[in-house]
Amino acid sequence: MVINRWDPFRDLVSLQDQINQLFDTSLSRREGKREPQESSWAPPVDVREDEQAIILFIDLPGVNEKEVEVTVSGEQLIIKGERRSLQEEGRYLRRERTFGPFYRSFVLTAPVAEENIKATYRNGVLEVTLPRKEEAKPKKVNIETA
Repeated sequence: MVINRWDPFRDLVSLQDQINQLFDTSLSRREGKREPQESSWAPPVDVREDEQAIILFIDLPGVNEKEVEVTVSGEQLIIKGERRSLQEEGRYLRRERTFGPFYRSFVLTAPVAEENIKATYRNGVLEVTLPRKEEAKPKKVNIETA
């Protein structure tokens, strides 16, 4: 059973991000900027683990898989790349998608078999499977009766 810790500040941070985005949007309209500037962004990631592996699911819609780099160095997993803006003719009436480089890093909490790491990209979702090393897998201990 996985126990998730309650973080009382998670909702406050989310609220702060939304307020910051609101001010950024309203200030950019006053300055006459109607299109978002290319800047770094963070794709959403789900991390799942079981006895065999740690699996990450990264949402990367509109990103070419050739623009993504996955590296493991010691106890750190790094995923970086870039979503390029479409340079199409015409004037945008609304533009909400973010473009530009992204960078995510994760500290690995268990030793992984680096030679068996797999990454697959399907339907805009990058799936990275980090198999655990044999010695890192949980062992069941039998209880003897006396």
